[in-house]
Amino acid sequence: MKGRFFLILLAVLLLTGCVLRPVSFTLDESGSYTGFRSMEEGYTRRAAKLYGWVVLEELAIKANGRNWQRFLKRSAGGKNGNVRIAEFFGDEMALIDVFYEDGQYRAFFSDGFDMRDEPFALLLTLTGTVNGQNTYVVVLTGDDSLTYEEVMHKFFSSQYPVSDIPAHRVLFLGTGEPDW
Repeated sequence: MKGRFFLILLAVLLLTGCVLRPVSFTLDESGSYTGFRSMEEGYTRRAAKLYGWVVLEELAIKANGRNWQRFLKRSAGGKNGNVRIAEFFGDEMALIDVFYEDGQYRAFFSDGFDMRDEPFALLLTLTGTVNGQNTYVVVLTGDDSLTYEEVMHKFFSSQYPVSDIPAHRVLFLGTGEPDW
């Protein structure tokens, strides 16, 4: 009976494509991240959800929030792990691969802007308000004194770089209260 159930479950998973797509932390000889090089284009929200990627849309986690929570729990416990985030803007999608390896966080964005390996010691969720609405920003940094106001100032400043703000990398923004 158990064998039959397993075969049926396996067939359903194969037919629906509900399989986690592995993400690995790999760098080329120049030190650039290679995780997006063999990516296909045109992923849908449904495919991202089925692959186990955290789906962000309209500044909120819409699917696979447990995978984000699992990543946070593992990394807080000092265990290596990773998570892929698919952020949708209308029909456009951008991917973010986030890793916790050997006590350091790293993030890479599929837009290809910067694929350098830049480790950070901390992953922070900073909260604040914009126009009376609760919002948050998830950042990688090495400075635990970084504030929501500093990050948002950098976002909206016409001066670049904003030199008085500690080094950090914004992963994503959200509205409401983070539920992790």
